[in-house]
Amino acid sequence: MRVSDEELMRRCCEGDTGAFELLVMRYKDSIFNFTYRFLADYHQAQDLTQETFLRLLKNSERYKSRDKFKPWLYKIAANLCKNEIRNKKRHPKISLDEYIKIENPIASSYSSPDEAYERKELSHLVKDILASIPEDQRMIILMREYQDLSYEEISSALGCSLGAVKSKIYRARQNIKEILIKQEIA
Repeated sequence: MRVSDEELMRRCCEGDTGAFELLVMRYKDSIFNFTYRFLADYHQAQDLTQETFLRLLKNSERYKSRDKFKPWLYKIAANLCKNEIRNKKRHPKISLDEYIKIENPIASSYSSPDEAYERKELSHLVKDILASIPEDQRMIILMREYQDLSYEEISSALGCSLGAVKSKIYRARQNIKEILIKQEIA
């Protein structure tokens, strides 16, 4: 029988390193995926994924057993992403990624070079579109569409009302639709 995340977090609070390691194993890929899609920087995503779990461990005593674990973890990751964006705005720097186009970090095999090319082009298009919508909308879309969090989990993770989540998802989808329409015309 699988032990719940909340139970593992309770054990983690008691100093059980095995429980912490199991939580890391369960969520490291999805947290990395979330931070990578939000920041579009492989190395920063790796760093923030690590930092997310370090903060989880450091702040484990703040976790309340009545809270769902997954939204709490994503709240940590989301806050780290927001801080990173803020720091980039204050201290802009040219990243290596701007000079070298890296492959999608979670590569999959393709049956032909044409499919690989089309997949890569689509990936760049999605990345550009997500980068062009407001930060709060991008974060919510990533949580909903890529991390499969429920509206309630997103609300809990971001500390906003369910109505605000629904509204931001609607506005984000409208913005994406407008961008796609403009690209059709161009």
